[in-house]
Amino acid sequence: MPCFSNCCCCVKLATGGLMMGIMTLSMSLFSIIPMAISLVNRNFLAKVTVHMLNRYGRGAQNSTNPFVDQDFWSTVTSLAGDEEKAAVLPDDDDPQVERLRDAMLVFFIVCIILLVLYFLTSIMLMYGSIKAKRWLLLPWLVATLVFIIAYIVGMVLSTVLFGVSIISLIFLIIAITESIIAFYLWLCVVSLFQYFSQGYGDGAEQILELGSRKGGKYKGLPQHER
Repeated sequence: MPCFSNCCCCVKLATGGLMMGIMTLSMSLFSIIPMAISLVNRNFLAKVTVHMLNRYGRGAQNSTNPFVDQDFWSTVTSLAGDEEKAAVLPDDDDPQVERLRDAMLVFFIVCIILLVLYFLTSIMLMYGSIKAKRWLLLPWLVATLVFIIAYIVGMVLSTVLFGVSIISLIFLIIAITESIIAFYLWLCVVSLFQYFSQGYGDGAEQILELGSRKGGKYKGLPQHER
C-alpha cells in the first residue's frame, strides 16, 4: 500500500516524481560547479579551515562568539580576496594544512563523482515517472536516502567539532528541518514506486496530466487502494 496518495497534498504522485527529478537534477548540476572550484582552491580552503578550527574549534582558547569577532570577519574577507584586511593564515607546509589538503582532494573528487551519478539518477527518476518504470526510481531513492543521512551526520559532526553554541544549534535545527522535508519528499517517490508495483504502471499518463481530466479532477489513488 502506498504511503501517500498525493505529493504535497495536492500534486499527483507521478507529477511530484517528475518535479523532484527536475529539482534534484538542477541541484546536482549547479553543485558540481562550486565543488570543482573548491577542488582547485583546496589549499587555501585548508588553511582557512585550520585557522578557524584553531581559533574557534573544540578546545580552542578563544571563547568569543565568532560572529562578533574581528578576526572571524578578517577570515571572511580573505575568502573574498581582500588580502589587505585578511587574517594571518597558516603556512602551506603546516602539518594540519597538508593533511586537510590531501583529505579535501579525495573529498571533492568523490563529491563530484556522486553529484554526476545523482544527476543521472534524477534523469532516471524523471523518465521512470513519465513512463511508469518503477525500477528506474530505485537508484534515486537509494542515493537520496544516503544524502539525507550523510547531511544529518555531517551537521552533527560539525556541531561537535566547532562546539555547541546558540549559532551552531540554530544551524543544526535548520538542517534537521530541511532533512524532514527531504524525507517527506523521498516518501512521496516511495509511494510512486509502490503505486507502479501494484499494476497501475501501464496508465502513467492518467496520473501525470497537469490539468483536470475531462469529466472530473484527479482525486489521488483509487479508493480501494488507499
